[in-house]
Amino acid sequence: MYPGVLLSSLPWWIAAPLIQLAVLVFGMALDETYVNRTTVLTGAIAVQIHGFVAGDVGLLVGLYADIGLLVGAYGVYAYVLDAYVGNAFRLVAFLVYSPLSVFLVILTAGPTLFGIEPLFVPALALAGYGNIRLREYLSPSDPYYFGPESEAAFESAVEATAETDAGSGTGEHATTGTDTATTGTDAATTETDAATPTESDTGTAAAASADGSDPDPFAEARNDGGTDRPAGEPAAAADSSERGILPEFMRRL
Repeated sequence: MYPGVLLSSLPWWIAAPLIQLAVLVFGMALDETYVNRTTVLTGAIAVQIHGFVAGDVGLLVGLYADIGLLVGAYGVYAYVLDAYVGNAFRLVAFLVYSPLSVFLVILTAGPTLFGIEPLFVPALALAGYGNIRLREYLSPSDPYYFGPESEAAFESAVEATAETDAGSGTGEHATTGTDTATTGTDAATTETDAATPTESDTGTAAAASADGSDPDPFAEARNDGGTDRPAGEPAAAADSSERGILPEFMRRL
């Protein structure tokens, strides 16, 4: 029987936390911040993984994981469209489904009393306090990103993008026409240059006529060392600005 690959070959009590941490870190890296529109779903998936490993969870943790899947699906939908999410989603994501909240919920999900985890509420309260202190610690950078700040900002951004695309299309057609005219002018100039012999060609032909031999066809190729060749266009510099604070957060962590 094949023992497995990578994580599956490790003991379950090592492999399960590694998988859960990988899911949480992926949620942060996806939108480049500690809490964003995707961390709710990845946090809920991490809790679901805990349920599979543990075999059973209490009422509060089960509801926490299932509701997180629904709220997280909406967050990923908004992430794909880069759409606006309201304050309710932002508060839930920041205080209830942050990576720290998910971590503490999983950590305290073991003991149950009458099918309910007594440490569930204290864990969320501690995580909320920790998130607020983290936000103060990282100030002026905010450890969250939830897309456009308002619906009006989102709509204006969409309209601006549409107008930019329309303007780019018009400019492209105009440029194409100009390029066509320029190409025609270049073609005419090339024909004129081809019909008019240059000084070096005249000298080569005269030398050939003097000694009765054919001109050297590679003479011009050997003498083109001083010819200026167009250099390649430099690549556009990449935008080095960082929207999120994940790299800074990870360094401090």
